[in-house]
Amino acid sequence: MTEKGSEFRKELGLWSLVFLAIGAILGPAIAYIPVDVLADSGPSGILSWVVAFVLLFIMALVFVELGTMWPRAGGAAYYPYKSNGALAGVLNGWPAFVGYSLIMPAALTATVEYLSFYFPQLFANGVLTYSGIVVAIVLGLIVFLIHLRHVGFLGNINNALTLFKALVFLIPLIALLAYFHPINFNNPKLGGFSPFGISGFFAAITATVFAYLGFRQPINYAEEVKNPGRDIPMAILLALVITMIYYIIESLAFLGVVDRVISSTSGWSSLIQLPYPYVTAIQNTNIPASSILFIPITIIAAIVAAYTDALIYYGSAARIGVALAKYDRMLPGFFSRLNKEGMPIYSNILVFIIGLIYIALFPSFASVFLLFTDAVLLSYAPAAVSLLVFRKVFPNETRPYKMPAAQVLAPIAFIVSSLLIYWSGWQAIEVTMIMGIVGLALLYFYHKYERITKADAYGGLWLLLFYIVLLVISYFGSTNLNMIPAPWDTLVVIIVSLVFFYIGYISGVKYHEAIVKAQKA
Repeated sequence: MTEKGSEFRKELGLWSLVFLAIGAILGPAIAYIPVDVLADSGPSGILSWVVAFVLLFIMALVFVELGTMWPRAGGAAYYPYKSNGALAGVLNGWPAFVGYSLIMPAALTATVEYLSFYFPQLFANGVLTYSGIVVAIVLGLIVFLIHLRHVGFLGNINNALTLFKALVFLIPLIALLAYFHPINFNNPKLGGFSPFGISGFFAAITATVFAYLGFRQPINYAEEVKNPGRDIPMAILLALVITMIYYIIESLAFLGVVDRVISSTSGWSSLIQLPYPYVTAIQNTNIPASSILFIPITIIAAIVAAYTDALIYYGSAARIGVALAKYDRMLPGFFSRLNKEGMPIYSNILVFIIGLIYIALFPSFASVFLLFTDAVLLSYAPAAVSLLVFRKVFPNETRPYKMPAAQVLAPIAFIVSSLLIYWSGWQAIEVTMIMGIVGLALLYFYHKYERITKADAYGGLWLLLFYIVLLVISYFGSTNLNMIPAPWDTLVVIIVSLVFFYIGYISGVKYHEAIVKAQKA
């Protein structure tokens, strides 16, 4: 099945990349986050989609430069290793691998949860039943089999599913917009335009940012792109703009009929508890033919959206496994092997096994949502450091895209990533940080191939200390003991992040200076 000489096939064009990013962004979130945004901030939450777009766009520019300069499968796990050495590599690559691996089973459980609207025997008491677990495993097996075929086949399936869910979900949205009440933008009975003030608006920004995080998929599939220098930047930009518009339409559609769902300011927070918010909106609006047309369409689109997420992130997880084995050399070498179709085989199997374990142990989407989100976020921040390190030590490297004002925007990208980790809350951070540090065991495999040097330690020690400091701040911050109340805790995180960003940059430069010095010795 495996062939050592196999290579990734360059079969992905611009629109396949666009749909990979859109498919990941419009995942399970399509059915609830646009409503959660309103629950957090009321009508002003609509603006949070634009603010979050700007923040994520800055982060995206970092990965666009890196991904077009060195297109690598699982690139998210590659760049910090190359810029700051083995310790930084494992502290970045391991959380990325675990996070992406967890998204697949989480998305599968979300798929089955939506199926339970018509098949209630699949989901009960907040978790999948035994029959629900079996269905999730079967759906996971189909994902696994798809990922044994060539990447062009995967791209075509994802293109069709992503286009289907995006267009189909528009049907109930258009129906709701036909009943739009403009007064809901500033309804005094519901607390006006911004019923929860600036704190509610920041909460909405956090929710919207999480919704956008799938933009990085073209980076993880970069080695299979026909023209990465041209297509990756355009794909990420198009995906972010399209999904921003789409999510705004979703929030507007619900806002227009929200007075049919709640009747007071206190009712906003209850929206988060709705298992199927758009179904509730359709029912309360009394749209004709809702039970035979609009409600089934809404559920079907949500099912396809969640399943597409599993399909896309499964591939990203497998490719990060390849990067950890092939480039970072922190997993056994056979995990980098590809089958005759140019697809990872042993890394695919590993991700599938991880998925089975998590479906059995955590059979609900909510149980692992913050965990996989935080794990993935840990792999966003270090890339900003890598960008400036590469600018310093590889100034003449060809860069098809060069991030403007990098000296300013790279630190901002690092700060934004750090804030997202912090805002996810103490409970998620505690588990994720411990999991990340446990990943240091991967250095054992690295030591079998390469001698761990002092340069590796010095190059990555800053990242370990940063995680520990962030953990301490979170423990005493507003999401736990509240000894550092909001907004002061956020200010502390910003200052600490900025300090560690420059420590990381200096450490990376010195790491490369040590390598050059060792080569001359």
